[in-house]
Amino acid sequence: MASYNPFSRRESHGSYSLGSYRLLVPLSWLLVVVVGLYYTVNAPDVKHGHAIFSQADHHITPFSQNTTVTGVYWVLILLFQLSYVYHLFHKDASIVTATANVGAHFILNNLFIFAWILLWTRAHFWGSEIILMAHVINQHTAYWRHRALPPLVHLSAIAGPFAWTLMALFWNGAVAVHSNSLPARIVANIFIWVIFLIGTTHITAGQDDLLGYCLSFLFLGLALKQIAIKVIALQWIFAFVIFAVFLVESLYITSTKYTDRDILFRKLTHPETADREREPLLNEQAEATA
Repeated sequence: MASYNPFSRRESHGSYSLGSYRLLVPLSWLLVVVVGLYYTVNAPDVKHGHAIFSQADHHITPFSQNTTVTGVYWVLILLFQLSYVYHLFHKDASIVTATANVGAHFILNNLFIFAWILLWTRAHFWGSEIILMAHVINQHTAYWRHRALPPLVHLSAIAGPFAWTLMALFWNGAVAVHSNSLPARIVANIFIWVIFLIGTTHITAGQDDLLGYCLSFLFLGLALKQIAIKVIALQWIFAFVIFAVFLVESLYITSTKYTDRDILFRKLTHPETADREREPLLNEQAEATA
């Protein structure tokens, strides 16, 4: 059955499967780039139609983000995704296999983003919210199913899109329910910690510093926008706190990886190292027995 499931993890890919990913992955990426650029500049010719960031500025909510920070974030993610395409043509077969294993998720993610852009710019907010829900499910599945990925592949295909979709789910939802009243802001003060719990669970359980950096970047954008909207409010304070926690958490996990330690900062002992350390003791025991 796995051979018929494009989302399954495989030990190798045939020429047809690999060729399909090498064609469809860059095409889906190009679709997002072209449509994203077009609707960043142009608005659809429909009632309540706005360009992507114009629509965001037209509907201010407690989850609205700084458009400059969000724009920079997406430019970086799209550029990093070129490295994902490159890994599909890598000389190392194991790297190609690992990259191709998330190919179906990557393509589906791009199709979801394409659909979201069309719905968002046309003010179909409930439809775009449903797309984001499906988007999160797809990315969450890919996140836990494909853990052993090269860092750039994980960043561009999993962590980067996942972080944005998680934030967009609450932002888009806030727009859909017109959350700009005082009770809505109070609810948002609670829901922002839901994002924190989801994010910190993935960062610590998965020891994922890359996801942490992505979320901290987006929370910085959220904090900057919220302080510009309303200085006397809790949302921007919470956003800055969560930004700082995610950043420190991610830096700590990066340091454990760099120093070859676990999450409790204990030195990791690899099997081959342990065997080498035991060799003198085994030799002494053998001599004593002789």
